[in-house]
Amino acid sequence: MTAQPPDATLPGAGGQPTSSTGLLLSAIVVSGVTTFMFYPLITLELLDRGIGAGATGAVLGLLSGTGQILSGLIGRVNARLGSRALAVGGLALRSVGLLAFAIDGNTLVYAAGAVVASIGSSSTALALKTELMRASADRRTITMRSIAVNIGALVGPSIGGLVFVAASFSVIVLSVVISYVVLGLGLFFVTFQPPEEGAPPAGRAAARSGPGFDKPFLVLLGCTLAYWGIYSQWALVVPVYAERGFGTPLGSTWVYTGNAILILVVQYPLLVGLLKGVRSPHILATGFLVFGGAFLVLPIPAGPGAVIAFATLFSLAELLISPTLDEVTARLRSEGPGLTRAYGTTATVGGVSSLAGSSAGGALIEHLGTPGSVLWLVLPVAALGFSGSAVLSRRKVDS
Repeated sequence: MTAQPPDATLPGAGGQPTSSTGLLLSAIVVSGVTTFMFYPLITLELLDRGIGAGATGAVLGLLSGTGQILSGLIGRVNARLGSRALAVGGLALRSVGLLAFAIDGNTLVYAAGAVVASIGSSSTALALKTELMRASADRRTITMRSIAVNIGALVGPSIGGLVFVAASFSVIVLSVVISYVVLGLGLFFVTFQPPEEGAPPAGRAAARSGPGFDKPFLVLLGCTLAYWGIYSQWALVVPVYAERGFGTPLGSTWVYTGNAILILVVQYPLLVGLLKGVRSPHILATGFLVFGGAFLVLPIPAGPGAVIAFATLFSLAELLISPTLDEVTARLRSEGPGLTRAYGTTATVGGVSSLAGSSAGGALIEHLGTPGSVLWLVLPVAALGFSGSAVLSRRKVDS
């Protein structure tokens, strides 16, 4: 299948995959497996340990959002030190932070661990993403990266569920930490490109200029904010809604597994094949509409059918929006070392939105007593994302 041609309204993002692309994708798979071993179960574990729904939402927000909020700074460090240092250092921080969840602590301990783990996770993720996108930023490569993440999301919950039943959540955390140590050692055998700010003088000038906050990029940031505000509800809604619908706390691992399978089966043929001629802003707009449809399911009393309907629609929206945001970012900043800082900036906006969205969603669930209460947050945010996509579709984005 041929590579996706550039969007008529966006500058092309060229580049060819390097010999390290496969190794980097493999590292993303391993990282995804370990992350999703514990993530589907952490909400229920914290609730079982006596942490309230509001505090749990705040901890989850810190876990997913802190590193993203700091990604603008992380991007600067990445541009200066290079992706290898950030990837390995991030794994070390992630390991230290996650150890807090191996013990029966309090909200403050979990919040501190979440902050450290999140910074480490964002450092590693940004380093691996930037290294891939510097080589090739077309829709095919971006979709392959998403597939790598979701292979981990498919395998991880099953392994985590088995370990949870056979041992405990603490054993899951310790297993994850060991895997991060092994992965960090393995990254020393991967060839990384030189740091972006080690480029010739013209490249350094481009790096100092930062991502550039022109109107199209600001609109893209609005879409990014909307996406992460909605996506942050997944970890809150699924454990509670799936447990009610399936009658078992393992229902969330089934939903996470189904989410990964759907994305793995559908994403590449849909984005790279069926929708290869569709402009990226139109794909974003469709995704936000589907998000709205997904959350309109939640007021329905929880049952297997309702849970499956919600998870299916949510997954379709996710697979449409997530790689497309990366694609548009790469096309807006395809030239020079501004790409690293552009991804750092979008990640920062996503982190702020994740933290605010998770905290607000947890508060709504705690006060109104039902997962469907997050609908009051999601629908306005989805409208924001749809509007931003419409603006991008009307504007000529210059290189």
